[in-house]
Amino acid sequence: MNIKQIETFVRIVELGSFQAAATHLHASPSTVSARIKELERFIGEDLFDRSFHRAQLTPKGRDFFESATQLVEFTRTLSNRIRANTAVRGHIRLGVVGVVANTWLPALVEGIRSQHPNVSIMLDVALTRALVDRLAEGKVDMAIIAGRIDDPDLSCEALGYDDFVWMAAPFDRSDDGGPLTPSALAELPTLALSEESHHYPIIRQWFRDAGVDMRPAVACNNLSVLAALATRGLGICLLPRHGYRAKIESGELITIASSPAIPAVPFSLVYRRNRRPMLVDQILALCLAVSDLSPAPSLPPTSA
Repeated sequence: MNIKQIETFVRIVELGSFQAAATHLHASPSTVSARIKELERFIGEDLFDRSFHRAQLTPKGRDFFESATQLVEFTRTLSNRIRANTAVRGHIRLGVVGVVANTWLPALVEGIRSQHPNVSIMLDVALTRALVDRLAEGKVDMAIIAGRIDDPDLSCEALGYDDFVWMAAPFDRSDDGGPLTPSALAELPTLALSEESHHYPIIRQWFRDAGVDMRPAVACNNLSVLAALATRGLGICLLPRHGYRAKIESGELITIASSPAIPAVPFSLVYRRNRRPMLVDQILALCLAVSDLSPAPSLPPTSA
């Protein structure tokens, strides 16, 4: 049994005769007749009562027709979708912040390539401010950034939130192990993203609100480098909980609760309003499917 035989059966029923089905399918009457005989041989029963002039279904034929129709429609839809996807050609210039590049970007690229194999992807990994500048300059078509952009020239699609928490290599603490204040954290060497990042002004203000100046021991524009330095015990770093879950579970990094807690960070897909990129809706849907981001910011724990 194959889809050509099943489609032939469906068309005979819909059009009322073997001859009409043959014309519709651009096949000879003998080919149509042979397909039905092979289908009936596979099923083990006649599908048509041939004592009638018009194609008349047997009870088995009536029972088979509904399932056959659904299968033919599914095959048609699938075929159209595959043709539409493979027909899309060209390239996408996609900017991504480092935390995305180091976590769920591979799954996103796999999804794009699976759905659109004739589309090439040009990746640009940079900090949020740099990516927004490249959007404005037309150097990237769309970008996945940390934070939100309030710009009339840009569309900003929300992707969700991730919790950023202080992390470090395991170390002995001399206090009671409770949440650390900005003043206490300032006594530890801080590993921070550079000023162009979404996080830098947030962290700086977090310290300033407590009357503490932030003086990073190391500043860098690459989050994975900072995480590697933290893993080596060279300082504390603000890292995404989901993105570094494996290192936390393995014991390479520990989380350090802080008071007040750092607000959850939103992530967005941005692009220019006057030049809607190719496949932006599909890429947005894939981002939402593979990112593992929370749909709403988590609330800081309340005191008992």
